[in-house]
Amino acid sequence: MSLRSFIAKKISYPLQDLVNGTSILRTTDALKESQHWHPGRQQSYQFEKFLRLLDHSTRHVPYYRELFKRHGLQLSDIKNPDDLHKIPVLTKETARVRNDALVAENVREMRVIRGVTGGTTGPPLKLLRDIPDRTFTWAAFFRWYGWMGFEYGDRMVQLWGTPTVLHESRIQRWRASVKDFYYNRHIINSFQLNERTIPGVLHRIESTRPVFIRGYLSALIQLAGYILDHGIRLSHIPMAVSSTTETLLPPFKELIEKAFRSTLFDQYGCGECNSIAFDAGDGNGLYIAVEHCLLEILDELGREAGDAPGRFIVTNLDNFAMPFIRYENGDSGRFSSHAESPEIRLPAIREVLGRTADTVILNDGSRVHGVFFTDILNELFAEHPASIHRFQAVQQKAGSIEFRIEKATPPDPAYLEAVEQALRRFFDEVRIVTMPLLPVDDSGKFRYIISPPRS
Repeated sequence: MSLRSFIAKKISYPLQDLVNGTSILRTTDALKESQHWHPGRQQSYQFEKFLRLLDHSTRHVPYYRELFKRHGLQLSDIKNPDDLHKIPVLTKETARVRNDALVAENVREMRVIRGVTGGTTGPPLKLLRDIPDRTFTWAAFFRWYGWMGFEYGDRMVQLWGTPTVLHESRIQRWRASVKDFYYNRHIINSFQLNERTIPGVLHRIESTRPVFIRGYLSALIQLAGYILDHGIRLSHIPMAVSSTTETLLPPFKELIEKAFRSTLFDQYGCGECNSIAFDAGDGNGLYIAVEHCLLEILDELGREAGDAPGRFIVTNLDNFAMPFIRYENGDSGRFSSHAESPEIRLPAIREVLGRTADTVILNDGSRVHGVFFTDILNELFAEHPASIHRFQAVQQKAGSIEFRIEKATPPDPAYLEAVEQALRRFFDEVRIVTMPLLPVDDSGKFRYIISPPRS
């Protein structure tokens, strides 16, 4: 064990639990046991947590209290999982409009962190996360690390977008460096990948020799393509590679595994419930973290889809500060009918169908997806707090962008100017367009990124 691995495992992560009030390490051990439970016991545990969350929400969360009153529902009406359909689905639009009403009235009694959701399936929402949510989120990730053959604290490289796309102070960089050292991780800015910078990124990966490489799928595809196109053979083979944010199609999986000579593991989550399902590499799909998340898959009529594709309806069982109960997150997929594994007895998702995220090309050749734009808007949110809107980025050629903002009333000109100036740092041509309602495609589906097919 290296010195940094020792520090991370024996000092950093235990200290994190102590300081933050979480119990991630203890919960990780518990999840390693519960994955072996009989499915009936797993379902009972999950439903008990659901009822506790529902009881709290109907007493302390204005939205759910009003919802139950409006529909004449009582907590006693929800007797078993078959009764879930009685609770109306929470849509993204409702969550955005009633954002404040989703916050628990006793939130001051909780230790919460504040943020916004981001991604490509919807506009950002203000979000609060409490200690149990953070505990189970990370515990599910750490259990997954074990499935891939390593542990928390082992050396990791992450290909992420930076938390601050526009500005990063010297203090912010110093704090990030200290955290990266103590957690034994190396973060590479995936928003700056191009023909000029990729050789340096590959050199850093080789010199770092990570056990695990994790990043946005678009970044991994870009690196893998460069490796294969230039006939590069990496001397270091990581134990595992993992993609996130975008739908992992078989050709991309094959490309990345060929370039890195390692197994690619998929993982699925959303901003409102980060740790939903994880790939163990056994071909059974993505195992659902039922101890933390209740996932339903419904057809267009609101019925259980069975083995057929359907809409994801997600309940985060651990966030009492801002509950998301029966939340339609905009994704779709189907359950797996895999044979029960003796090692992991959890249900699984066969595939995620609706999480597509096209990319656009910046003026330096870097390819980025929708998270790039939500990160920029999130930074501008501090100066323009009333200006989080749905957006659409349209690109016809590399280095240019038409950025559409949906706003029923005329937006603040200063906000539009700030958006344009921010985008001009990354595009040679920028056109800002405001619309009362952004268009959908021929299938009726809204797309945040519209760009020509990429080869």
